[in-house]
Amino acid sequence: MIKAARQPPWDQSDHFVRTSKPAAARMAREFARECLTACGRTDLIEDAEEVISELATNAMRHGTPEGGYFAVRFERHRQGCVFDVIDRCPTVMPTLRDADDLDEGGRGLLLVEALTASWGYFRRPLKEHRVFVKVVRVAFL
Repeated sequence: MIKAARQPPWDQSDHFVRTSKPAAARMAREFARECLTACGRTDLIEDAEEVISELATNAMRHGTPEGGYFAVRFERHRQGCVFDVIDRCPTVMPTLRDADDLDEGGRGLLLVEALTASWGYFRRPLKEHRVFVKVVRVAFL
């Protein structure tokens, strides 16, 4: 897991917040593509789009109430690019599992693990530590 750190002055960051609707995963992929194109890392676009789409779908399906919001945050560092996918369900954490051949789902985090340099998750407090959110962080080098 990547440790959160103070953002150095050479880093760039951007945010994308979207209501939990089917088109949101596509829009999150577009956000990832735009961020990586803007910082000259087009080599990462294909993998990042797959990963961000999976994590956005998971945030909508498992971490965001109907009509709620999730967010995608992008940071550009000298050593790579980091995306955070944030939802409001800090009690349900991502779990790698072995899906059966007949299962329609359950392989998404294996894809995330295969396509990223690292990934992890943590709970982050909001508003005076009374409300928490879940953050899934992925890094591409």
